[in-house]
Amino acid sequence: MKTTPIITLAIALSSFLFSTSLIAEDSQEAQLIELVPKSDVDKDGHLTPSEIWYAKSLSKGNKEAIQLAMSLIRDCYSPTGIDKAKPYGPLPGKKIKLFILSGQSNMVGQGLSAELPKKQVKPNERILMFEEGKWQPLRPLKPTFGPEIAFAHAMAERWPGETIGIVKQAVGGTGVLAWHPQWTQEKADLTKDGRKGNLWKALTDKVNAARDASACEVSGFVWQQGGKDMSFLVTAKDYLENLSALVKGLRKETGVADLPFVLGTPRSEEFPDDISNIDLSDVKVPGRPGAMLVVKAQWEAQRVLSPAKAIPLRSLPKHQANIHYNTEGILKLGELFAAGYLELTGE
Repeated sequence: MKTTPIITLAIALSSFLFSTSLIAEDSQEAQLIELVPKSDVDKDGHLTPSEIWYAKSLSKGNKEAIQLAMSLIRDCYSPTGIDKAKPYGPLPGKKIKLFILSGQSNMVGQGLSAELPKKQVKPNERILMFEEGKWQPLRPLKPTFGPEIAFAHAMAERWPGETIGIVKQAVGGTGVLAWHPQWTQEKADLTKDGRKGNLWKALTDKVNAARDASACEVSGFVWQQGGKDMSFLVTAKDYLENLSALVKGLRKETGVADLPFVLGTPRSEEFPDDISNIDLSDVKVPGRPGAMLVVKAQWEAQRVLSPAKAIPLRSLPKHQANIHYNTEGILKLGELFAAGYLELTGE
């Protein structure tokens, strides 16, 4: 094919713009390293996605550094495109196996999308999520992701003839009362969450919209939450009661009386999985006076909310200078939830 002057000019312009963007990105990296020298862990003058996130974690109070880090992390990942006009749904004659995921920051997730294997960012019509008001292939839409990625892929591997659907609604730093079926702002404000609105309604509205959009079989509820309530004795004391209201309310709302319930519960190395007969009253966690009350309630939920399974979470990798799980930790969390669900249901 003969190259015209216009084509030659277009190629040259595209090459110039690409090289300019790389120079700008390199310049931003150098600027961030100058602002936060510790972020360049391997001292090579460039920042990996994890190092950029580390810079963000080290930059509390430094708005310039935080904004620069977030700009760079956004540049590291772009969602894979899909055919937006195409309707996505279950295989012929079947229903979407719908899983509800909810909770606070580690359910929201701080795994870095740029670090995911290609398999887990490539759209798969058998692994869906309900976002933007419609079913579409599951993949991170943002620079960060949560346990839904590994969880859904594990479910799809277990059921190769089924379509897996994820409905996730999560809000960081939020107490369980924000999801109470009898939500009031006064209740939610016991953990200073009233301004976030009625999260029970947000969750159930999304689940119902997903079910209206396609034939679904509601198959499980996965919950990763509790940290906020650990900071408030008044809600920590009633954590099991409030969690029970949420789970029972969701079972009623979906019409699945025995909806399997899986939740994460933190464990330090000195404690066994089963803490039923261990006195934790003398165990103190700085800044979290209700920590042991919540942990006890999470374990007890297995008995009160059967079928239910608590997943002890030990030593999952975290971001440097951060309390949240990194990419490896979030993927492991999703795998643990999937394994726990399959064990609970005997699948």
